[in-house]
Amino acid sequence: MKADQFKKLLEQYANGTASEKEKQLVEDWYASYDDELMEDFADPETEGKVKEDIKTGILAKRSQPPVKKLFFRKYYKYAAMLALAVPAVFAGRSYFKKANTSGLVQNFTIVETKAGEYKKVKLEDESIIQMNPLTRLRIPDHFDQQPERIVYLDGGEAFFEVSKDPQHPFIVKAQQIRTRVLGTKFAVSLSKGTDAEISVSEGKVEVGDGHKVFDKLTYGKRLNYNLKDKKWKVSQFPLKEHNAWYVNVIRLRNASFAELSRAVKTIYGIKLSSRNRNVAAYMYNLHIRSTLSFDETLKVICSIHKNKYRRTKNGIEIY
Repeated sequence: MKADQFKKLLEQYANGTASEKEKQLVEDWYASYDDELMEDFADPETEGKVKEDIKTGILAKRSQPPVKKLFFRKYYKYAAMLALAVPAVFAGRSYFKKANTSGLVQNFTIVETKAGEYKKVKLEDESIIQMNPLTRLRIPDHFDQQPERIVYLDGGEAFFEVSKDPQHPFIVKAQQIRTRVLGTKFAVSLSKGTDAEISVSEGKVEVGDGHKVFDKLTYGKRLNYNLKDKKWKVSQFPLKEHNAWYVNVIRLRNASFAELSRAVKTIYGIKLSSRNRNVAAYMYNLHIRSTLSFDETLKVICSIHKNKYRRTKNGIEIY
């Protein structure tokens, strides 16, 4: 992206006229800066001056509050970093990229899947990523040439088969969660705003937040992390669950209607709903296969508790 284009994009974000796609571009760029790249201010006087300059500049330009608070997080040194980057853009350098510790500038390739869509991605180091529907990955260009091979999972679920390279650890970042491996097979899922899950079918992975290691998982173990209360737990899981990545199957065991609805939305992109309290309280045990048509799956779902269904503007209502 050219400097003048990025300048216009930032101005639109600041005054609240940017589209949802444009807002996401700015937020993705901002989110690409890791905490460890942030440096404290040299002294309180400089910190205070930068804070006031940022506040004055934004209030002067902004006609209405932005949808999301990008510039004033808990530590406004993040905002200072952005303020220093913007003049550099105006001077003719594009920062819609991330500078890594080696001084090089990285571009990101974004790979996404839609509802009912599966993708298989082969990385430069021969590692393979199997993507579930409604998943979004950011992969740095030439990431295998860096000291650490880093991939960003912004949402959804993916299964990783990592090529062994002891000199270059493989890291998956999912919000604040880091999964670090040398060579193994594991899955990472990220539910927006709620929790993350890491499950291992081969080898060993180290899970933490960049400051603390939560646990080292071996095959057959999974770690669930709550993104809100920052608590986690480790448990066992049947290894056959990981086979679903190759045959596109979602296995539900004692699942609630809400879980069933999410699974159907993932596979077929169609929303299930119900105003019947009894339906909402049912539990479901079934396999949802993408090889079956939606109508075939819907008949199976309704046959479990002898329900009926009707089509609505927003999807399917079970009653």
